[in-house]
Amino acid sequence: MTEGEQSNPWAQIVGPCYTETSVARALGWTAEQVAAAVESHSLLELETEEGVLLYPAFQIVDGRVVDGVGDVLRVLRTGTRSSWTWAQWLNSPFDDETGEVASSAIEQLLAGQIEGVLRDARHAAAAWSS
Repeated sequence: MTEGEQSNPWAQIVGPCYTETSVARALGWTAEQVAAAVESHSLLELETEEGVLLYPAFQIVDGRVVDGVGDVLRVLRTGTRSSWTWAQWLNSPFDDETGEVASSAIEQLLAGQIEGVLRDARHAAAAWSS
């Protein structure tokens, strides 16, 4: 990092991202399909302060959106409209009941634990909205 350059903490939390063109290519979709997926909360889109649209890579595996991402996004949006908060929630490891660090929500979705992640998402959304 050069002098005066600041690291963006969100970049570390969210990780690599696609642009609209590259996410469409990764999914085999058109730009219109990407926009429709974002509109229906089936694909996570982040907007930077500069107005650049980004799509976290963690939600795409083997050319498809990870199963359950859309369901989780639709739950999380009931607690906050901040897609950056959703990205953080999905990609950050949780502390489980034992105090140990557990898998992130996206890792749990990849493992097929959709119901457990949806339960946790409902709890997070309720906490955010209170």
